[in-house]
Amino acid sequence: MPGQLAGKVAVITGSGRGQGLAAAMLFAAEGARIVINDLDDGSVGTAVEAVRSAGGDAVGAAGDVSVAGDVQRVLGRAAEAYGGIDILYNNAGIGYSATRRMGVGMDDIVSCTIEDWHRILDINLGGVFLFCKFGIPMLIERGGGSVINTASVAALKGSRNAHAYAASKGGIVALTRAMAVTYGRNGVRVNAICPGVIDTDMIHETLLGSDAQTAAIQRMTPMARIGTADDIAQMALFLASDAGAFVTGQAIPVDGGVTA
Repeated sequence: MPGQLAGKVAVITGSGRGQGLAAAMLFAAEGARIVINDLDDGSVGTAVEAVRSAGGDAVGAAGDVSVAGDVQRVLGRAAEAYGGIDILYNNAGIGYSATRRMGVGMDDIVSCTIEDWHRILDINLGGVFLFCKFGIPMLIERGGGSVINTASVAALKGSRNAHAYAASKGGIVALTRAMAVTYGRNGVRVNAICPGVIDTDMIHETLLGSDAQTAAIQRMTPMARIGTADDIAQMALFLASDAGAFVTGQAIPVDGGVTA
């Protein structure tokens, strides 16, 4: 039986590890051809090999999502290898502030350096802008497709810290809704996933650094567990597939009930 994404081409940013790699593996298992993007050639190559070893079809394209030339090169790789794209999954992002360098974690607006503010906005929000600017016309050329943006529950509720991160993710939600309204008539659906605390390397550096921190997050989560990269990948699959054909402009929490 054909997979849910049979014949589709998906570009997934930040897919060298974590949530992006989980999505790449799942999308490939469902029949999609994958363009793996991450910042460095090493992680890209390892992820491509993982997809191929599992029987999937993937190529790699390293590049910085905040650099227009790199973004165009990644999308060009998709056109060269597979003839275009049907799914654009803007997953790449960072979540640090000034104090992270001292092992404390993301911090408030007063403590955030100007350099960090611009870097977080350039990658998290700027990366979505650039890939959509150059990628949406490619989707329209194929008769439409799905854009999936990674936001965060930080875009939906306030917190005492991670202010630059929250601003970037809130911008993604607003941009997602605006693009959905603009490009719906072109057959392009645009949605955002808002993960809660997900067990990835980046989160371990900040929120899951100790057993006590992990236990505290489990207590505040109605489902009493930490999310997994596969939890996010399954939602992305729904949004990428025909199962989500009438869903657009949404910011969907995948957080075990935290925002409830």
